[in-house]
Amino acid sequence: MLIDTHVHVWALDERHRPAPEARVRPPKQAAPVEWLLEDMAAYGIDHCVLVQSSAFGWDNTYMVECLERYPGRFKAIGLVDPLDPDNAAALRGWMARGLSGVRLHPLYYPDERCWIDSPAHDALWDTAADTGAILQFHMLPRHAPALDRMLQRHPDVRVIVDHLGKPDVEEAPPYPSFRPVLDLARHPLVWLKIGDYQIASNQAYPWPDTFPFVAALREAFGAGRMLWGTGYPNGARLVPLEQALRYVREELPSLDAADCEQILGRTPQALFRFAKENGHG
Repeated sequence: MLIDTHVHVWALDERHRPAPEARVRPPKQAAPVEWLLEDMAAYGIDHCVLVQSSAFGWDNTYMVECLERYPGRFKAIGLVDPLDPDNAAALRGWMARGLSGVRLHPLYYPDERCWIDSPAHDALWDTAADTGAILQFHMLPRHAPALDRMLQRHPDVRVIVDHLGKPDVEEAPPYPSFRPVLDLARHPLVWLKIGDYQIASNQAYPWPDTFPFVAALREAFGAGRMLWGTGYPNGARLVPLEQALRYVREELPSLDAADCEQILGRTPQALFRFAKENGHG
């Protein structure tokens, strides 16, 4: 089984418009789920996890529509406003509509430490525990201590850390600023995603300056708590899908064939509870 756990798709029409409060630039064209289905057919990808684009804010309607139109093919991670005092209710509502969790972006907020482990967010985490929601964090290593404190208060919540934990690839061993990310491995319900490798790196493909950090993550988390994601579908891709797959399967010296099978298939299948059958209906 091959599962891409991080693909942004979006419609751009009268019903699906970028959010005026978004902290990223609005797209100029759609990147529809049909583009992703073409990629999946071409590369034998069985399932994908759709991730709400930050450009569209807290309205996860397109994610829900994709789940409904293609049952069994996808899971979806939406967004809720971290500053909304009613975000726990919003999470519960989106989970009832079929989402698997929500993503939070500490690195978009200059005063992020006020909310990552804020007592005001305990209700959000309690709701995540109650509904089985995954909380996915797009963050920098400096945010990891606050996330660690929240995990201590809410040990039953499943958490994903995005994009290799955003290491500083110019840092020399033993990578002291990255240690807080590695320390999150002591929480058994934390997963780490291999993604945005081309952004983390200062080098061309195969981004060799990322290799030591993947090795450190493999040692800390094990392949059983690592995932893989690519970012965008088809014409919106920043990295050719062939390269994204080869990076994991062939280029990373710290991963063997069994690790790749785990990271690319078995781990995300279990975490997101995709059916074990390979049929697509």
